[in-house]
Amino acid sequence: MERRLSPNIYRALAQSAVALACAFGAVAQDATPPATAKWRPKEGTYASPGKGFAETCGESGDLAIALREKSVSGHEWGCKVRKLIDAGPGAIRLVTICDDYNLAEDLKKPEGTEFKEVVLLKKIDDKSMLVRKTVDGKFKDPEWKAVYCPKDAQQMYRDATLKNQAKIEREKAAAKTAWQPRDGVYASAGADFEDRCLKSGDAVVRLAQSALSIGGASCYVAHVSVEPPSSVTLSLNCGGQAVVKSNGSIGGSNSTESATLSKIDDQSVLFRRSRNGQALGSDQQLRYCPEAAQRNFAE
Repeated sequence: MERRLSPNIYRALAQSAVALACAFGAVAQDATPPATAKWRPKEGTYASPGKGFAETCGESGDLAIALREKSVSGHEWGCKVRKLIDAGPGAIRLVTICDDYNLAEDLKKPEGTEFKEVVLLKKIDDKSMLVRKTVDGKFKDPEWKAVYCPKDAQQMYRDATLKNQAKIEREKAAAKTAWQPRDGVYASAGADFEDRCLKSGDAVVRLAQSALSIGGASCYVAHVSVEPPSSVTLSLNCGGQAVVKSNGSIGGSNSTESATLSKIDDQSVLFRRSRNGQALGSDQQLRYCPEAAQRNFAE
């Protein structure tokens, strides 16, 4: 005769099965390895180890990492990080857009030329890493070891960064209210002023396109320095390799010249040109040409 288990025994067996399943689930969960945090270098300055390490750190180091601000920089170059890619355990690849003063000079390109570069960072330990960066888009130099600078050097760097940021903000605020010459055609004031204007004038200012034409030379305006309350100095590139770009601006080489324009009144400026700090000729008083001449030039 078949014996049947009581309902209480069935309930006990079911509860035991549930308990065993939960226990096995907990064991399996505990066995899952914890997620490993992706490596990121410490924010701050780094320098190559060895002789002169402390001195280099005191001068802002060989490398500055500021990934929170999407920035990485070195001696006379600075990059904005456009993309960060994890390249394996303890390694990242930074896709950047860089300003590099020395590289632009070597390649005879205008100051302020932007270069697409890649920066590779590979962890050695908590305070050091291997660094390699492309030059004009190509890996030409070997990787080098960068060591995190001491605490006092980091504080000096942070203080200098804050001071520089404050200066930039002041300059931006001043630039918004500072005087700048009007874009257009100018000619020397005098009896034949209108005739000179109709013949394309003596100077054409096009700061919106980073361009200036003066004395038959077409120049690329590499940098505009506002000098409140009523002057601007233009860093010029008037080399023989000047070309007109698609946006209307002019690029070239040999950026050694500058021009200073100072306001006389709402229509007139005093124009001074120099090369390597030496004045080129005498100052000129230029006047903004009438609208008819401006339209002729635009056409």
